[in-house]
Amino acid sequence: MKSLLNKRIAIFGAGAVGSYIGLKLIEHGFTDVEFVARSGYNVLKEKGLTVKNYTDKSPYNVKVNASKELSGLYDAVLICVKSKDTVTAAKQAVDHLKDEGFVVSIQNGVENPDIISAFIPADKIITNVIYMTAVMQEKGVLEYMAEGRLIFGHLNGQSSKYTETYMQILQQAELNAKYTDNIKHYQWQKLMLNIVLNPLTALFRKTFYKMSKYDDALSLTKSLFKEAQHAAKLCGVDIADEEYDKITARCKENVTFKSSMYQDIEANRNPEIDAILGVVVRTHEKHNQSAPYCDCLLKIMNVKYGGWFQISPTLAADVLVINNDKVLLIDRKNEPLGWAIPGGLVDLYETMENAALRELQEETGIEADIKDLHLLGIYSDPKRDSRGHTVSAVYVYFSDKEAHAADDARDAKYFHIDNLPENIAFDHRKILQDAKEKFIK
Repeated sequence: MKSLLNKRIAIFGAGAVGSYIGLKLIEHGFTDVEFVARSGYNVLKEKGLTVKNYTDKSPYNVKVNASKELSGLYDAVLICVKSKDTVTAAKQAVDHLKDEGFVVSIQNGVENPDIISAFIPADKIITNVIYMTAVMQEKGVLEYMAEGRLIFGHLNGQSSKYTETYMQILQQAELNAKYTDNIKHYQWQKLMLNIVLNPLTALFRKTFYKMSKYDDALSLTKSLFKEAQHAAKLCGVDIADEEYDKITARCKENVTFKSSMYQDIEANRNPEIDAILGVVVRTHEKHNQSAPYCDCLLKIMNVKYGGWFQISPTLAADVLVINNDKVLLIDRKNEPLGWAIPGGLVDLYETMENAALRELQEETGIEADIKDLHLLGIYSDPKRDSRGHTVSAVYVYFSDKEAHAADDARDAKYFHIDNLPENIAFDHRKILQDAKEKFIK
């Protein structure tokens, strides 16, 4: 057991997947785990890894060993980078493996193990598919909403001393892991999930739950699935038609979850387009066939996100109704939960003021006139909304009108400014304090 815990393990790529696995190893006694991260290196080295999970309400911090590149020799290198960085990771790993060392590809797509095999012997490469719901809210901050599930094996379908050692490592870390002699099937099955969940949610910047309300969007996901399903068949893997219904049902369950591509775009990172769409196109082309839906979407997303791009913050408008020394708050139906000032997102071609009036009426039933709105301020801290960077114009409206909760509100109540509820969403407690100082004497 001691020799197992002393194994030197590199986590090459400290995104959500790499950080989650590295965290579990550290928390279960592995003493020589190294996070290799270029962009997040300084944060990890200076502040460690901040963790938010589904069981602990309070974030906690874990000290980690971080570096910019591999150094010395490792018993295992876990490659968790995006596919565009696979060659870089493999080139480094080949010179930093012990004689009995091995590499694990924990990546999206189906081509990465073959890419790695150009540098590292195939018998030393383990392919690992992971299912998990996690997000890196910012560099060095991991939030995971469920425990990950790992399925691994060699592409040749045979177990080895490397898969046995890897299983021991995962079991010691109490990770939910399973060995399979048909990892290729699970690779394609995961790609089916990604191709349904990722590209369109990223393109439209909507969660799958919201996107699925549009029949045309669902029709597009079905077409993408069918092309990926045929590509899998061309590679000798049969994916049942029923898999599409299972995927869409599962994706609709989590109302607020954003796909990994969607998260990348909000963070101004280039999304992993080619590993998900490109492999389907290339597989068809190898057999003199075409995948028109995947090919078209791949080209659209390459134009929009393939190079440098910038996403602007989302605009919102809120209205704080003040009745003498009381303020009107709504109890939110959707995440983030809590009491909040009535408001919402500004529609295209809508003014901030009209959006404020519309949201106030939709959520509380209160109708106001634009001339009676008073601007309190603009609130733009990038961290004020956990769903993404949102800039809000907050208006004040003086009224004693009765409120009736509707739309996104479960309840609507007036509270004394000095007796506010405990659970207040976003940065609205600060906004209420600003309003008190300016408008409530």
